[in-house]
Amino acid sequence: MFSLLTIFSILFTLSASTSLADSLGSKSNAGYNIHAVLVAGSSTFDNYRHQANVCHAYHVLRNHGVPAENIIVMMYDDIANNPENPFPGKIFNAPNGTDVYAGVVKDYTGEEVTPENFLGVLKGDKALAAKGKKVLTSGPNDHVFIYFSDHGATGLVGFPSDTLSSDDLNKALVYMHDNKLYGKLTFYLEACESGSMLENILPDNISIYATSSTNSEESGYACYCDDPKIDTCLGDEFSVAWLEDSDSHDITKETLEQQFKDVVKHTPSSHPQQFGQKSLDSLDVGQFQGEKAGEIHSPRRHPKSSVNARDVPLVMLKRKIKRTNDAAEAAVHAKKLHTLIAGRRFLESGIKKIITQLCSDGYCSDAKQVMSTRRPLVNHSTYSKVAKKFQSSCLNLGIHTHGMKFMYAFANLVESNNFNESTLNRFLEDLERVCNNHIVDHGFKAIVLEKYLAKSVFALKLNEID
Repeated sequence: MFSLLTIFSILFTLSASTSLADSLGSKSNAGYNIHAVLVAGSSTFDNYRHQANVCHAYHVLRNHGVPAENIIVMMYDDIANNPENPFPGKIFNAPNGTDVYAGVVKDYTGEEVTPENFLGVLKGDKALAAKGKKVLTSGPNDHVFIYFSDHGATGLVGFPSDTLSSDDLNKALVYMHDNKLYGKLTFYLEACESGSMLENILPDNISIYATSSTNSEESGYACYCDDPKIDTCLGDEFSVAWLEDSDSHDITKETLEQQFKDVVKHTPSSHPQQFGQKSLDSLDVGQFQGEKAGEIHSPRRHPKSSVNARDVPLVMLKRKIKRTNDAAEAAVHAKKLHTLIAGRRFLESGIKKIITQLCSDGYCSDAKQVMSTRRPLVNHSTYSKVAKKFQSSCLNLGIHTHGMKFMYAFANLVESNNFNESTLNRFLEDLERVCNNHIVDHGFKAIVLEKYLAKSVFALKLNEID
């Protein structure tokens, strides 16, 4: 039998490395540890909300006992000290909320926030670890929680200067399963058209339960966009819904199914979806977000309005123009707005020309139909190759995120053509050629860099985007 002195010695040893509460919360009675990967895949102040979501998620996990060493955070980290931030060094995920940036340990920042590093983290890449970077060290009994927040498109999610395809993501998840890097895994995905990252591809027998903020066709919606002090949106409907649910409930007694139903209720502008092994939704949320009974924050907030995630920059610029009484400042904002609209119009026109040319080359019969319909993405592998060719030869979708809106058209072409290796290679060559003909060599880069403004753009009126 232990002596009292021995017991105190053990408690002191535990507290020396981490708090006793963390030690008790890091491993359940069932014999598993909880590990988490939190990713904000964007940069710039317009995308403030993605990093705010991730910072808030970090605190949810810490509040419920997940040790800091078991959480990996990827975020560009250009928001807290951004010149546009009226509260230097702070980030908020709700109006008049708490500073969620304080205390967040960031593992990958700036140019390190890439699809390659994200996939390396998931796979426990030894080369990354050798460089001193954190990767998942979970084992066959452990529970893993992944949360991702950014822009998205058909079969794509964004990173600051790149994109990740559904094919590459799901291959990494299968790799994790095959190499026994988890016992059970949950994945919460916030992005436009995020359902397409998991639909018709995520297996339902590898102990993964996933939810997406939208179905495969619709945009996501930003919220908390009305703070008069911060000219951007502070959160996204889906993310705010699950984060505030975890803040306001005892997640050791709430199931994943119950949380999903609550999230659906509080995500009015889109349709969150479930994928993978849905039977796992009977497990408690705490088995993935922390099993310590955390501090309950109640009552939960309720965003009053939302903005289509793709239109946040337009809406915010327009509000800045209306709010200022400074004519010079209004002119600067108006120029940015006109430039943004011009770039979007140019891009939309260019995509239509590309599809029309590809139809003329025999890959489709009716360009209007390709642009006006949506076929379910089934051939994720082929589409991934097409999307990467578009990314490398036509437009960097990680930087010019509005281009993501039109990627469904290329998914339509993939699904309507029975490509073999030879015909796919010919298509990729033709795609590169038409990209050069209609976008790359026709001034788009100049427009988005504000080095060129077509005269017709100056004639645009603000009410054209009402």
